[in-house]
Amino acid sequence: MTNDHTPTEERLIRALAARAEQVTPHSLRPAAPPTGNWAARGRAPLVLALAASVASVALVGTAAVSLMAPPEKAPVAGTPSAVPEPPVSRPPGPSTGASAPPVRSSPPSTSPSGGTGVPGTGTSPDPGTSTGTGAGAGAGGSGPGSDGGTAAGSRAVTVLLGEAGTTRTLRTGGDPLTLTVTILNMNGEDVEDATDNLSLTAEGGTLSGGDVNVSLLTDDGTWRPIGHTARLVTATLPAGESRTHRVRISLPEDFPASVTRLRVTAFSNAGEETIT
Repeated sequence: MTNDHTPTEERLIRALAARAEQVTPHSLRPAAPPTGNWAARGRAPLVLALAASVASVALVGTAAVSLMAPPEKAPVAGTPSAVPEPPVSRPPGPSTGASAPPVRSSPPSTSPSGGTGVPGTGTSPDPGTSTGTGAGAGAGGSGPGSDGGTAAGSRAVTVLLGEAGTTRTLRTGGDPLTLTVTILNMNGEDVEDATDNLSLTAEGGTLSGGDVNVSLLTDDGTWRPIGHTARLVTATLPAGESRTHRVRISLPEDFPASVTRLRVTAFSNAGEETIT
């Protein structure tokens, strides 16, 4: 059994037990009445009072110690336990030497013209680079025109200038060709009502209205449409003098496929004609 008494209580208990063992039946039944021992009787109440005080002090001390001890807190039902927060991951700094993630290459992209783009960049080839095989001049290729213009599906047409046969090139649906027609009076006298004319004829076919676009530059700086056979002017041309006409020619996309050569001719009753 666990001893729950303090040392003071133990001493009191042993003292009281020893005192109790001294009381015998002989002590309870004396042969002669006991004589009065007033000194001993005077000490007995003092000893008992002292023992009671010590016992009271011991009990009060034990109770005070038990009251001062903090009670254990029982867990409250339904209170959620704290959830540990996950560690915060920090991106590696420049000094950590962490390598960059690998770059995934994107699939080749297809440009609208059917060419394959550069893998991993998503870009198409240079639009100025042709992916097909074009035909040469005069065979319906898509190369540049005589003045740098191009058109999809255009073809080249040779233009012969006057009797000299100087050649130029026009492309169907391309930029126009500008020519200068010069009339020089070599008759030695003034020519009244001198008429200058222009004619375009097709070699290998015939032309009709709308097959060729022809314009004449007027004095006010505008271009006036004329036919492929037209009169440029009628006026007096003095002897030894000349006059010029600016003519612009272009071919539509639906230019007759049978025509591959055009001849431009100028003629006047005032003298000599030149086309450049």
